Amino acid sequence: MRIIAGKFRGKRLYSLDGERTRPTSDKVKESVFNILASSGEIGGKVLDLFAGTGALGLEALSRGACDAVFVDKNPDAVKIVRSNMSLCKADGKVYNTDWQVAVRKLEGASFDMIFVDPPYALGAEESVLREITDKRLLSDDGVIVVEHSTDNEFRYDDSVYEADKREYRGTSVTFLRIKK
Repeated sequence: MRIIAGKFRGKRLYSLDGERTRPTSDKVKESVFNILASSGEIGGKVLDLFAGTGALGLEALSRGACDAVFVDKNPDAVKIVRSNMSLCKADGKVYNTDWQVAVRKLEGASFDMIFVDPPYALGAEESVLREITDKRLLSDDGVIVVEHSTDNEFRYDDSVYEADKREYRGTSVTFLRIKK
């Protein structure tokens, strides 16, 4: 697993041993960031929920995002995120807490990119999106990037968001943007 482009390009990131985390593959990550770049959505402030290794938030910082917040409740994952930030000489905040606590603490903040990549078995996508919406964490021109199992068809408030879903062999990525 590595940083694909930008100022940290080529940095090989540390990862957790075992199956407690499921890092986003380089192929999926590259596709996600190509889509974001083509629509001019790379930059601004980033929230990386269920950060794992921090690869998505670090890729965003590498490509021009100005600030990032990483959230993971696994203390070992948080250590890996901090190690990867140090490796890349990247700045950002890291919270070792549950996503619900973090979202409450972040109420009032505004993010341009929010990455939501919960463990597939958790099935938390709908709850996370509801809280992000209720706490108004997404900027008006921002995007929520939800990585999920292709088998998981979660619901979102289609009166608030428009969706663009892409599939990659068992992994799907849904881009949600506020309707204008």
